[in-house]
Parts: sequence; structure tokens; C-alpha cells
Amino acid sequence: MDKPLLSICIPTYNRAPFLKECLASITTQFKNEAIKKKVNIKILDNQSADNTKEIVKSFTDIFDNITYVEDDEKRGIAGGLTKAPTLADGEYIWFFSDDDLHAENSLKIVIDFIEENHTDLILTNLLGFNDKTDVKYLNLLKVNDNAIIKNRKEFFNLINKKFYTCIDYYTTFCSNWILKTEIFKSNFYIFDKFNGKYDLFPFTSTLLYIDKEFSAGIIAEQIILNRKDNENWRKKDEIKQFFYKNNIWRDYYKKIIKSNKGHLPKYFILKVKIKNLASFEELMKIVIIITLRKIGIYDYIKKIINKK
Repeated sequence: MDKPLLSICIPTYNRAPFLKECLASITTQFKNEAIKKKVNIKILDNQSADNTKEIVKSFTDIFDNITYVEDDEKRGIAGGLTKAPTLADGEYIWFFSDDDLHAENSLKIVIDFIEENHTDLILTNLLGFNDKTDVKYLNLLKVNDNAIIKNRKEFFNLINKKFYTCIDYYTTFCSNWILKTEIFKSNFYIFDKFNGKYDLFPFTSTLLYIDKEFSAGIIAEQIILNRKDNENWRKKDEIKQFFYKNNIWRDYYKKIIKSNKGHLPKYFILKVKIKNLASFEELMKIVIIITLRKIGIYDYIKKIINKK
């Protein structure tokens, strides 16, 4: 087939039921032959022990624009996010999580946006959902209209305005991040420089850890469904999870600041410091909950609070 416009790159490991839903949400849109010709899917399986291979085969038997690669080594989360996009042969890479979903018509919306604007980076809006509670989290990017951002400084001005509501969805979230393949591959060296235990956002580091200009586009329509109730990556101990998560974020934004000092708006660095300090309020809540559980009165107090 001709070189596609868009390669959707999905690293996966032992999440066959989620991956099946994910692929179904994408491939239903391949009924439109014009869309199918412009999109392919690249799946990197990090040696799953479940039926991932069989699930993918049920799709590759039907669609010739899906490629399945079984990895030759164990890589972990960051390693998968680094390796999977190297399979891309489209003009753009869409980094995508195996447990998130595409909304109806997502591919046409993205393709139309790319062909009209050709920005280096595209961020799509998200709708969060929880299967267990049927709760929805609307408009996670907090935008109402599409936007074109001309340069790095404008990008940081935008996320500075939305800092306390949704900055992580702009800077760390996988499934709404679409980047020109040329940019990703020309900056691939960055992974050798930043490959510590807290470097879990390699797809963004190729743009935000280097001092080069870029343009960006924001798609306001909620075309990605983010599964909020799948947290099997978490550490079992809540306090350990708190420090693990906060060390990741602290390390990440420290590197962004170091690489972008000439482009950051006023108070951005201060906001990062406040964000780091404010996280310890969460720690205090966790400690209190754990303490109340250990002395056996957590459920009782929770019932009293819920009655008020």
C-alpha cells in the first residue's frame, strides 16, 4: 500500500480484552476505504502471556493495514512507548494506549485536521470514562474550539493558562499525542540521554526536552475515550505509589523547565513548584485513610460523612 498519512502505534502487554476493544473502535472506521488507505496500525507485543496474539490475528485476517510484531525482549512501559513508534511508516505517529478507545469518526476528524493544518504536533481532546461506575469525565483538555499554535512559546502560554486543571493531559498523556514521524525519529537519540527509572514519557521528550521550534494543533472534539478505571500499573501500597508517581512528575517537569527556559511564561516555574508542594496534601489524606483503616473505623467515618 502507499505510504499512509497516519501510523497508530500501540505497545501492549497482557491486556488482550482491552486491546480487542481498542482495535474494534479503530477498525470499524475502515469501512470508509478512503480512511483505511491513509491509516495503518502497528502493534508491538512485549511478549504477552495471554491470548493477545490470537486477538490481533482476528483483526489482521481481515485488515491488511495492521502489523503485529512480537518483541524480542522485555522492555517495560517506557521501553514499549519508545520501540513501538519505530515501526511507523506514516507521515505522523499516533501514540496510543492499548486500553483507550477511539470515538466514532475520530480518524476522519484527525485526517482532515492534518491535511488542512500540517502542524508538527496534534493534541486531541479526551472524554474519560469508568466502566465500573459509568462515570464520565468531560472535556479533559478544557477547550471549546480547535486551535493552531504557531510556536513553542505559544504552546507553553496555552498550558500555563490551564496549568491547574489539565496540564498533564497536554504534556504527559499518551493516547491524544500525534507527532510528525520525522521529528520523532530525528530526535530518537534523546532516549539514550534520558533513560532513568522515572523517564516514562518518551513520546513527549522528543519534543519537550529539546530546544527546537514546533507548531501544534488542538482538536477540541472529544475523540479519545480514556479508560480511567484500569490502573494495574499502580503499586499496591498507596504511600509507595504516591512517592513513585510524584517522583515521575517532579523529574519530568524539571527536565521540561531546563530545556525550555527561554520559552516559558511568567510564573510557570513557580506553578511547577506549587504543584509539587500541593501534592503532599494528597499524601496526608492517604496517611489518614490508611490509619483509620488499620484501627477499623474508616468505613464508619465514611458513612457519617456521606450522610451529611
